[in-house]
Formats: sequence, C-alpha cells, structure tokens
Amino acid sequence: MSHLSKRSYSLKLFCFPHAGGFSLYYGFLQKYEYRNIDRIFLFDYPRNSFKFSGAPTDFKQYTDAAVDYIRTNKAKGDPYMLFGHSMGAFIACEAALAMQNDFGDSPAGVVVSGQNPPYAVTQGKLREMPKDLYAFAKELGGVPQKILDNKKMCERLYRFAEADMKAVAAYQPTKTTPEKRLKCGMLLQGSDDMIVDPKFHNDWDKTFQNIFMDKVFDGGHFYFNNQSEQIAPLLDQYAGAMSREAH
Repeated sequence: MSHLSKRSYSLKLFCFPHAGGFSLYYGFLQKYEYRNIDRIFLFDYPRNSFKFSGAPTDFKQYTDAAVDYIRTNKAKGDPYMLFGHSMGAFIACEAALAMQNDFGDSPAGVVVSGQNPPYAVTQGKLREMPKDLYAFAKELGGVPQKILDNKKMCERLYRFAEADMKAVAAYQPTKTTPEKRLKCGMLLQGSDDMIVDPKFHNDWDKTFQNIFMDKVFDGGHFYFNNQSEQIAPLLDQYAGAMSREAH
C-alpha cells in the first residue's frame, strides 16, 4: 500500500484496483500536481489474509479491508474521495456506503470506472469465471506484457485474479433506501468496454443521488492505458467541486 503527499487542500483520494490488479497499475495518478487533492492512497487487497468459502462473505472481506484502510489513514470528518476501477468500483461503492451509513463519515465523492452499477448484479449481470484467465486478461488489455512474459509473475497474478473473480461472483450489493444513497458519483468508462452493459447505465441512480460527470473515453476496459494524463485532471476537478460544495 502506498501514498503520496501533495500540497494544497486536505482532501484524500483512496484508489481500489481491478480483479488481479495491484496499486502499481494506478501509479499514474501520482504524477499529477493536484490543486484540490492533498494525498493519494493506492490500496492493495491483503489477499493472503483472506479465506474463501464461496459465500457472500468472500467479497465482504475486500470491503472490510478497504474500510479499515480508509479509517486508519484519515481522521473522522476529514474530506476524502474514493476511486475504483472494475472490481474496485464495487469496492469503492460498498466502502463508501459503509463509511456513510455505518460510521457517519460520508465521502465527498466516489469515482467508478469501467463497471456496471451494483444494481446490475441483482439482475444477474456478472460474468461466470472465465475458463482461460490468461486469454480473458489479454482480451481486456489490463496485464503489462512484461508480466505476461514472466511465468512466475503470471502464475501469481492468476492466483490473485482467480480469487478476486470468485469473490466478485459471490458479491451481493448492499440494499439502500433512496435517502441512504451516496451523495454524488462520477462515472468513467471506455467506449468499447466489454464489461459495461449500456442497458444498466441509468441504474447508477440507485447508487448515487447525483452524477457529477459521466465521461466516455475512446478505448476498452483499460481505456486509461493510452490516455492516463486525462484522468487526474478530471479527478482534481471533481475534488474541487465537492470541496466548494462542502464549504
């Protein structure tokens, strides 16, 4: 788990990676000079400490670990935002709901990237475990070639991705009343993302009361691979808007 100190405001940004992913994938977010984000935390799931049974509790381990990490790294009332890509988007939503409704410490905003709304899961929108994870990962485009070329690293990635995707398959979204929805979300995705189903797009209103921005980039599931420099300024803009609203 890593973080980077920044100047200016005290808003913190917590980032949650995709299935089989690690914090290093999102290091590009630390290269931008933010005006409205003081500190960036890139989270790695403590997978080695998890136990898997095929029950919904499998996924809850990820959410609980995320919530613990947030609470450890910020004081109650300190402004913060969450960012999650793919599986990490579900983690961000669930962690935000727990922080808001269980601990009374709502995030200023939540950025969800490359994912369907949690409601889609209740309608059966979850892929079955791919028979060939290597081929699936290559199709999505999220694995650096240097990892694919390294057998030992690839085997390690496979174990983590397999565990993550089994946990996602057991995911049961938190049911919320309209007034307990998250205050404001920001949606990011690639135009050719094979994971995102357009028919569920409007169901983000079951998670968020308001949508700050709904941005579609050229590209697939990992759209930011070739345009990472565009992401951080949008996060900074979102953080600034949420900070002004809070004041």
